[in-house]
Amino acid sequence: MMKVRIIGGGSVGSTLALKLETVDSINYQIVYNSESTKAKLTELGLTTESIVSWGEADFDCDIILICVKDSQIEEVAEQLKKYTENCSPLVLHTSGAKNKEALKSLLESNYRIAAAHPYQTFAKSENDILAGTSWGVESEYNDKELIEKFISLIDGKTIHLSSKAIENRSLYHTSAVAASNFLALSVELAKNIADEAGIDWENFLPHIMKTTLINNLNEENDKPAITGPVVRGDMETVRNHVLALGESVNGVVYKNMSESLALMALDKGLIPGEKFEEIMEALG
Repeated sequence: MMKVRIIGGGSVGSTLALKLETVDSINYQIVYNSESTKAKLTELGLTTESIVSWGEADFDCDIILICVKDSQIEEVAEQLKKYTENCSPLVLHTSGAKNKEALKSLLESNYRIAAAHPYQTFAKSENDILAGTSWGVESEYNDKELIEKFISLIDGKTIHLSSKAIENRSLYHTSAVAASNFLALSVELAKNIADEAGIDWENFLPHIMKTTLINNLNEENDKPAITGPVVRGDMETVRNHVLALGESVNGVVYKNMSESLALMALDKGLIPGEKFEEIMEALG
C-alpha cells in the first residue's frame, strides 16, 4: 500500500484527491489549512477521514505532493519540516513554472525532492481528467521508479524532462498556457461572435474546432493548418470583419489575434512580407 499525502486543497490538489479515492492500492490524506478549504473538500464527496489538518496528518508516508500556488511552495516546504522530523518521504511539488530547486531548503534536512507537473488544465475538480495526462518530471535517478509507479496508478504518463526542458522551465510552462488558455480564448471569442450573429454556436462550433485541432496536431504537417482571409490575403473580408465587430471587446481581441496570426503566417512562409503589411493596414 502506497501512502500519499497532498498539501493544498485547490483545483490540482482536490482533483488528485478525487482520483486517489478510486485507487485501492493508495492510502491518501489531503491536508487543509482553513475551514473554508475543508468545507470545499467535504462538498466534493471526499472521504471525511482523508481530509485532515496539519496537526492530524500522518506524514510518515512515501510521497508528499505540494499542490499550492507557486509563491507559496517555499513557505510550505519550511512548514513541512516541523511535521516530518522522524520520517523521510519523497517531497515533490506540482508547479509547471518552477524546478525542483524550489524545495531545496528541504535538502538541509536530508529530504528527497522532485517536481512533477501534470500537463493538464484544472478548471474544475474532476478525477477523470488525469487519465492519460502526461507529467513532466524532474527528479533524482533513485526516485524515478517510485514516481513512475505513482503516476501509473493514477493512469498518467511519466515524461522525465530533459536538461534542456529543465533549463527552459518557463518556456515549458508557457507552452501549457498557450495550449490551454489561448485555446480557451479562441473558443470564447468564437462563441461570443456567434451569439452576436444570432446563430446557435452549439450547432456550428464543435465540428470545425475538432477538425482544426486534429489538423494542427498532425505530425506530418510542418506548417500550421491555417485557412481563411488572412492567409488568403482577402483584405476586403478582413476589413468587413473589423467593421462588423467595431470597438467592442470582441473587436479588439479579433484584431489582436489576427495580427498574431498574420505574424505567424509570415514567419512560417505562408504569406509574403508585402501581404503582411497589407493585413496590418486592414486591421487598423
